[in-house]
Amino acid sequence: MKFQFICFIMVFIFSIALFGCDKKHTEKKSENSINTSASSEVKTDKTDKQKTTKVSTKKVKKSVTTTTTGTREYNPKEVNIYNLSGYSFKMQGFEKVTSIQDFYDYLDELQKVISNCNFNMSLSYENMDTGSSISYNDTARFATCSTIKTPFVASLLKSGIDLSEKVEKTVNWSGDYGITARAKTGTEFTARQLIKYTIQRSDNTAYYNLVKHFGYSQFNSDLYSIGANYTLGNSWIFTYCTSSDMLKCYKEIYKYGEHTDRGEWLTELMTDTDVNRQIGKVLDSKYKVSQKYGSDWSEKQYHDCAIVYADSPFVLCIFTNQYPETDQSDRVFKEIANIIDRINNVIYIK
Repeated sequence: MKFQFICFIMVFIFSIALFGCDKKHTEKKSENSINTSASSEVKTDKTDKQKTTKVSTKKVKKSVTTTTTGTREYNPKEVNIYNLSGYSFKMQGFEKVTSIQDFYDYLDELQKVISNCNFNMSLSYENMDTGSSISYNDTARFATCSTIKTPFVASLLKSGIDLSEKVEKTVNWSGDYGITARAKTGTEFTARQLIKYTIQRSDNTAYYNLVKHFGYSQFNSDLYSIGANYTLGNSWIFTYCTSSDMLKCYKEIYKYGEHTDRGEWLTELMTDTDVNRQIGKVLDSKYKVSQKYGSDWSEKQYHDCAIVYADSPFVLCIFTNQYPETDQSDRVFKEIANIIDRINNVIYIK
């Protein structure tokens, strides 16, 4: 009994000792947690203040100016284009830009691309909000190739033709093997079908039959009304014109697309074409691009005209004398489109 009692007493004392150690450890742990928590709150408070400061700073900066790409964090600068020299292209309508140094750098890049061209070329660009424009060699005449198809279709749509009207195939374009060319003479298509083939597939025979069926008088009248100095006639459905004249046509297509259902349909067709390897290829990952290319192997003509729906939309037409549809001939279109996009993005919008 004595032995058992002694054992009981020892166990009791040992338990008290253990309990006391756990309590002290827990208390220290709690104190550390409180200290850590307090430290975290201080850090968080500092971080929140820093964040608040940064946010408020950004808000102040954002109120400085609005540009074609959204909000800039610096003041717009005035541009005196008459003091600029050494460029072979013409400019107008650039009153202010968001970064004068960027603007000069982009102009230098554009000049370098033009100077490095070992072929005849022409370009015409205009911003749809400000009228700011750049042009190079824009009085030179080139074969329009298929770039003329979209202005012609726009004229048909504006004239109010019935899109369900049947159009009998009566002619074939020489050397064409497209959908319409493969159909038998006398086959009937709707005007809507022929328009889609003309724009999306660049089908020459579809375009030829539209011209034969509806005529070209209204188209020529529309060209005259906008000051575009070229026409179609009995013996040709393709002709020659300047990039500046073609730019006028694509500006009208842009306006037509903004205000009418038919115009919107046309610009949507222009976003889904068989050949998209020039302006659209480099910019359509950023914006909607409605474009129509043109090419002619025998005359070594390769062109592209595009409506670029950037934050501030613009139209760009590039005509070139080079062997078409190669990686090398695509290069100048991509380089110029990239530079023009950056120039467009530093224009100050009031």
